[in-house]
Amino acid sequence: MNSGKGNMILLTVMSIATLLVAVVGATFAYFGALMQGSEGSPTFEVTSGTLSTEYNGDANIINGNVGQGEVIGTKEITVTGVVTGSNNFKYEVLLDVTNNTYDDGELFYTIISTNESNNGTTIASVSEPIAIPTGANTISLGTGVFAGPTTVGLNHKYFVTITRNGETSQNSDKAINAKFYVSQVVSQSKK
Repeated sequence: MNSGKGNMILLTVMSIATLLVAVVGATFAYFGALMQGSEGSPTFEVTSGTLSTEYNGDANIINGNVGQGEVIGTKEITVTGVVTGSNNFKYEVLLDVTNNTYDDGELFYTIISTNESNNGTTIASVSEPIAIPTGANTISLGTGVFAGPTTVGLNHKYFVTITRNGETSQNSDKAINAKFYVSQVVSQSKK
């Protein structure tokens, strides 16, 4: 009978020791991520949370030639963020153009921004058209911020329109292939 009681005590002590090692390891990893560099080295601001994106349809803008002044495509983008840390959660919306045979200044975009959750800041609305350069490139539409901490998903909504300039000449063999995506922005500063 004593042998069974001794085994139970040994297992309990081992379980508690394992739990302490796991807690200390997790705590070290958390604080390790927040460490700042020494003089002259970069400091990174790390925020924990989740970021999800929803599109009407999908993230792609794929279209062939359209007439002057016509809309190439529209995309409604909803960015949802949950910030589990106390730092702000920054994100960037990008347009990845893999092929654009239109001339420089022939295509442009506008953005209508809505802060549905009244939290943080959205990318600024753009009513004056911004030109999309010819060829393959990645265009930053801007940076938004969710303020933390939050316990529920917060929404920032964007309505992006890509239009062909009405003053350019008509050419029947032009096309654009592009895709929107959202990524977290990690801040870096020198101390």
